[in-house]
Amino acid sequence: MPKIGANWTGIEPGDIISFKYQSVVDKSKSARTSSILVLNNRFQKKLKSGETGYYLNGLKLEGSNITVFNNKDDAWALLSEIGWVSIRSLKNEIYKVDIEGKYIGSYGANQKLYKMIQKTPQGKKAQFRTYDWDQVKKSAVFYEPIKLPKDKIQLLVEQRGG
Repeated sequence: MPKIGANWTGIEPGDIISFKYQSVVDKSKSARTSSILVLNNRFQKKLKSGETGYYLNGLKLEGSNITVFNNKDDAWALLSEIGWVSIRSLKNEIYKVDIEGKYIGSYGANQKLYKMIQKTPQGKKAQFRTYDWDQVKKSAVFYEPIKLPKDKIQLLVEQRGG
């Protein structure tokens, strides 16, 4: 199950990606690999200084190859609650979530989605994370494989028509 290389300009809400990130707050810590479900690929926020900052927002699914979910059913439940799960690469077990339209705003996922996620048992496990855009775009990005239940994968294959 290899990762597939991606480009930051092609990352969209609903993509499951991994990248190395050096903490902006504590530079003494080494860069760690994060795997997230992207909710906002370039969120714009007005800072206290008056400048505009850009951020990558997502739900952390894995940190340094340690998964947030104990079983595949929990991962499926979270992803399918957010939107329609589709196959990006069946051979490499890489999927994408087509987030429901009512949860998408001009910069990606909206506040309504965050509130809905927090009400689900799986959403309470997945941690919401924000990454500084200028820092994150310095590292390579990959579409990340994720383990889902075999019966659900079969269902996706049948719906795709092959």
